[in-house]
Amino acid sequence: MIIGSEFSKKYQRFLKVTGSLSQEDTSKWIPVKKINATLEWDRIEIKHVLEYLEELGLINTKTIGGPLLYGHITLTESGIEKYKNLIEQE
Repeated sequence: MIIGSEFSKKYQRFLKVTGSLSQEDTSKWIPVKKINATLEWDRIEIKHVLEYLEELGLINTKTIGGPLLYGHITLTESGIEKYKNLIEQE
């Protein structure tokens, strides 16, 4: 998967939700539970999205209760830039 026109709609939706919740602040920790209240994805789906976006350097995750239970995320500078680009394209 590449960033740009091939960037999946799923990842775009995730970044739009998290970008809005973060208020474009890279230090703001966003509860994954709050993100998923909007997205309504199952645990496995959101886990894969979080792992993929973290590998791309767009988010940072904070785990709770083990490596697969994500509690909070922040957007990185790259994540904020990608969010802004997505919003501009609307």
